[in-house]
Amino acid sequence: MTPLNTSTEARTEILAAAADGLNALIHWSSLVGAVAPTTANDTAEVCRLELDLGAAGAFDDAARLYELPNDPAAVLHGLHVDKSQPLYQFQADGMAISLRWGVFKAPLPFMRDRCATYIECTKEFTEASGRRGFARYLQSHATGALHGSNVPVDIRSWGVVLLETSNPSVLHVSSRVDIDWSSHTPNWVATMMTSRRAQSVKQLPSALRLAKKLTQARCAICLNKPFFLSRESQLAPCCDCARRVCCNCRALGAGDDQATSCWACVSAKAKRHAHRPHSKSIAMLEDAPQTCRRKTPVSSIKTPAWFTPQNHRRQKEPPVDLSYLPPL
Repeated sequence: MTPLNTSTEARTEILAAAADGLNALIHWSSLVGAVAPTTANDTAEVCRLELDLGAAGAFDDAARLYELPNDPAAVLHGLHVDKSQPLYQFQADGMAISLRWGVFKAPLPFMRDRCATYIECTKEFTEASGRRGFARYLQSHATGALHGSNVPVDIRSWGVVLLETSNPSVLHVSSRVDIDWSSHTPNWVATMMTSRRAQSVKQLPSALRLAKKLTQARCAICLNKPFFLSRESQLAPCCDCARRVCCNCRALGAGDDQATSCWACVSAKAKRHAHRPHSKSIAMLEDAPQTCRRKTPVSSIKTPAWFTPQNHRRQKEPPVDLSYLPPL
């Protein structure tokens, strides 16, 4: 695989492609004449609907699911590329942009997997009417990399737009997929693969329910499933972010076994507080002589007063004159 070009010109090119694609996607979702879904063909399909999430979640939960490309529940329901890894990530102009390499699993056993190097960008926006919205856009980006045994595909456009309504559990969802699965793919197979991606927005409630179930059944940090005979693997909610974590991924509160914080929240707090708290050990270190700190050469010590390895022999005092005592 050729080395990835991360120069300023390449970053500018990726940013321009992401911004143009997102703006075009958001403008398309606002068109009134494109409400009805179009007939599927071998490369493109559109889906527009009003989706009721019910008790599965709300707008923020659905947007968070699209922001996680490797979420197992979202991947299982076709919301993302089947398997992907980031190559280059950055944020600009309110967008989260990443250059990724992903694999589409073949729907039939005798077919080879498809792969692509693509730009993925997400953005939250607000309409003129005050409604919040979320957009996720994918587009192929040529990097000159080799694809190995996989068949390269061209993601011309794959976008999803979520708009909230007056009902927190109801969303206006628009999905558009235009992927060239290569000329050797039969039309009925290409139609099936395209339709699965375009119609995946209908599976959003199921994906949200499965994501919550997996979150409750596994540690939110290490993703290990607790064992009923192991006390260390039992899950407990974090008092800061409310995520359920195992004993190895959380820090117990001082004197309270129930007050727990995951290591992610502990690390975030440590970064916010740059100064170290004053403690007894630090005070002893400040009051200790230089010989205990072992940072100053022995030759520079003038009056050592502590018994240390560098000054382990005490100075000999002059002998006491006992001549005035009578002889025995």
